[in-house]
Amino acid sequence: MNSFNIGLSGSVWIYLLLVLISFGLTLYTYRVTVPPITNFFRTILIILRTLAISLLLFIIFEPILTKITANIVKPKVAVLIDNSLSVAINDSRGNRKQEMMKALKNSGIVNFKDDEVVFAQFDSDVNSFYSFHPDSLKFKGQSTDISRAINWAAKNIETQNIQAVLMFTDGAFNSGINPIYSAEQFGKPVFIVGIGDSNEAKDIAFESIITNDVTYVDNPVPVNINLKVNGFEQGEIKVQLFDNNSQIGEQTININPETRTYPLIFEYNPKTEGVHKLTAKVTQLKGEITTKNNQISEFIRVLKGKRRIVIFAGSPSPDLTFLRNSLSRDQDIEIKTFVQKQGSEYYETPPTQSEIKDAELIVFVGYPIVSTPNSSLDLIKNELANGKPLLLIASQNLDYYKLKILEDFMPFSVQSTRSNEFLVIPDISEKAAGNPIIRVKGNEQDKDLWNQLPPIFRTETFVRVKPESEIISTFKVNNVPFKEPLIVSRSFQGQKTIAVMGYGIYRWKLLGYAAEIAKGRKDAVDLFDIFVQNSRRWLSVNQEKKNVSIKTNKKFYVSGEKISFIGQVYDAAYNFVDNSVVTVKIQGSNEQRDLMLVSMGNGRYIADVAGLREGDYSFKGTASLNGKLLGTDDGRFSIGDLSLEYQNFTMNAKLLRMISESSGGRFYTFENVSDFKDDLNNLRNFTEKSIVNKTETPLWNLFWILVIVIVLFSLEWFIRKRLGMI
Repeated sequence: MNSFNIGLSGSVWIYLLLVLISFGLTLYTYRVTVPPITNFFRTILIILRTLAISLLLFIIFEPILTKITANIVKPKVAVLIDNSLSVAINDSRGNRKQEMMKALKNSGIVNFKDDEVVFAQFDSDVNSFYSFHPDSLKFKGQSTDISRAINWAAKNIETQNIQAVLMFTDGAFNSGINPIYSAEQFGKPVFIVGIGDSNEAKDIAFESIITNDVTYVDNPVPVNINLKVNGFEQGEIKVQLFDNNSQIGEQTININPETRTYPLIFEYNPKTEGVHKLTAKVTQLKGEITTKNNQISEFIRVLKGKRRIVIFAGSPSPDLTFLRNSLSRDQDIEIKTFVQKQGSEYYETPPTQSEIKDAELIVFVGYPIVSTPNSSLDLIKNELANGKPLLLIASQNLDYYKLKILEDFMPFSVQSTRSNEFLVIPDISEKAAGNPIIRVKGNEQDKDLWNQLPPIFRTETFVRVKPESEIISTFKVNNVPFKEPLIVSRSFQGQKTIAVMGYGIYRWKLLGYAAEIAKGRKDAVDLFDIFVQNSRRWLSVNQEKKNVSIKTNKKFYVSGEKISFIGQVYDAAYNFVDNSVVTVKIQGSNEQRDLMLVSMGNGRYIADVAGLREGDYSFKGTASLNGKLLGTDDGRFSIGDLSLEYQNFTMNAKLLRMISESSGGRFYTFENVSDFKDDLNNLRNFTEKSIVNKTETPLWNLFWILVIVIVLFSLEWFIRKRLGMI
């Protein structure tokens, strides 16, 4: 059944009325002509102009042709073939590629008619075949995503009437979600042919290497490595750790037949800044199925120095001392303190732009005061404008009116203030209990712990909390709750602030934690340190928005794999820049490549490069607009390291059986896959289906309609010219 319909964006009656009006005007125009013409030519000219105007009106009303077709489609089998590297290896059963070819032949699927089967290969993606032949399989996929393959079949159920899936795979999926869930949601039987040996092969392989993404020079960090040993009962192996090409550690493992996974910890103490490649290697044993998984690598960025925190204090105080002691426990942190005297001077040298420029966090303890020089606040304001986070702890002498110089970065605006002080205790609500700044154990007890703290001091200061701010804690006075904030945070446009509107917070440690420890309670919780460290972590999360970000889609590639570069470019106001020139210079393995990224809109740029030799590479990207540099970015990647496909060489028969059984299918090997055709014929719902397709074609933007209009007007003009009317 086929049906056609033309719809207009406006009323059909209005269109017909306009056509009728145009016909009337044309008729009136040609009623009397100079020179007079015959009725034949008059009729021809009226028809030509009326048709041309009618077609123009037709285009203006944006006509759309709707075509509805209904076809009876036979049920089809989606044949999904694993095209990953692991299907082409040799195991104890022999060559898997040859086994795959036998399985395809024995299944008889290649003899099905074109309207009975749909062929597709899958690895990290799914690609269908226009015309399938077993020789077209290359088995070079870098990862296996079984769930994506099943979902591909599900998407084609309606258009191609796919009623069953026949999958050929070793089941070693290493990408995507658990395929059992996809098979259950698919709702059609999934028949699976297992390829390879289900018995574990003799192999030594690295499972993972985990370390920090970023560290600092002379700052030791742990490197956790997991090594998996299969099929060996005894033996001695050595694991070595390399920084770039220099060995920095070695450990010996004596194989235990009862142990398969061996966790190792190395300490890495970098001596130079830059992006370093950490590589773990293990000695091989005789009989291993492959040695391609005997090493694993990871990149780590090493920065030149410790993180700096700058503290400004209006005067010496217990809060300042306790805060410094808490922050100093982290050896990665360098603390610079500027404590103001009673006048405008500081106990040490006054702050300079260079001293606070490298700080990752600025802390105010009772700062500023009345005598604080505006020049110091201007320096701080410049840094806050660049995204520096701020932790503010009040004091009785804090000058809230002078603080208004920095009001753009505060989570509140001051309404009124008096220096009269009173004692308050925190009042954490249920809603705020899960805030990471006050998180203790992450359960319901957190709120009770905070609400039982010793009281601290607060002045009679009333503020209006900004809409983008979050009140973490209000306070109680003599057990009477007040809605005014005690602790409030703000994260807005890349800048973070935490403000503690009270002072004497050292009492939380001295009268709370220390008092409990003195009573012998070893399980006492140090909420002061927890608050300081949580605040530092929350504030120090890098909120800096780089104007230019250029990276590769992965860090490690196998030989022959395409490397994709992805760039994002923004201006100083963090608006997208789509017309900049983005270039990347690649260096490594005795070769150099220059690459230009192509704009994709919304500040995104992409480019691919292939044909690079195996080895380590570094790259530096730049973005410029009208000759002005917008920013740079750099990184590293490696070609020739371990592929995911070499980390598991065992056919996952258990998983494949679960997928087939849960979906109503069956599991085969290449020996018994010849039963598939009989199983398929026994399916009840493997029937033909009526599929309705609806297509809409916009006629108003068809080029040939405009050509007809031009031809009609041209023909009218030509006849008028020949008749002497022009």
